[in-house]
Amino acid sequence: MLKRLRLVAFALTAATSAAGQDQELVTAGEAVYSAHCAACHGERLLNPGSSFDLRRLGAGDRARFDKSVMEGKGQMPAWDGVLEEKEMNQLWAYIRSKAD
Repeated sequence: MLKRLRLVAFALTAATSAAGQDQELVTAGEAVYSAHCAACHGERLLNPGSSFDLRRLGAGDRARFDKSVMEGKGQMPAWDGVLEEKEMNQLWAYIRSKAD
């Protein structure tokens, strides 16, 4: 019984820690978004209608997102050399946290 309680406690601690890490990514991603994306894609991902609504990206669209951001698309410039991988991960976490 004690062993089971320890396992449950460990699992709960790990889940809480992961949720905290996820929230840290989202918070950092919000800052990256505000600095680099909000001018065109809207404050807090509220699209002004003049660009792609990032909230429409699904969980399986990460490769598409990375390619578009790094290489640019349409009027959007390429961000390769500006955003680091860590910032891309943060940005993706923020966008997914606001997905429709």
